[in-house]
Amino acid sequence: MIAARRRGALALAASLAAWAAPLGAAADPARPPAADPARAPAADPARAPAADPARAPEGAAAELARLAGHRVAIAPDGSYRILDVAGEGAPRVGVVERRGQALWLRTAEGALRLAGPLAVPRIAGPGYKVWVLGEVDQSGALVARRLGVLAPPRR
Repeated sequence: MIAARRRGALALAASLAAWAAPLGAAADPARPPAADPARAPAADPARAPAADPARAPEGAAAELARLAGHRVAIAPDGSYRILDVAGEGAPRVGVVERRGQALWLRTAEGALRLAGPLAVPRIAGPGYKVWVLGEVDQSGALVARRLGVLAPPRR
């Protein structure tokens, strides 16, 4: 158990170091600055964060740690947007709600009923903040094919 936590902590440290590397590149004295800033290649926002993850709002740092290995854009205010999960594109992000017997994903764009084998309370319980990859079927339900937990319910 301790070894698994240590491996997880090392993986998180490596991810944070990889995120911070582009930020510190300009201050590296061994690396000369671009001759003409107007001709310097534009930074890819999907690869280099715009802010330090350590300065993210409370709770967002823990969510970012759960997204290690996925492409995430971090805004200067510490908020973030998931650009890609496992090469399958950007997921929908929201909070799971129970409405009667159904589970719904409440997102900034509205609510979608969750369907499919992953749409069960043991996997995506009410109150959890999750990302979901899937397609909206003819009935308007989001059929989840992949799901990840970002945060437990707020208490």
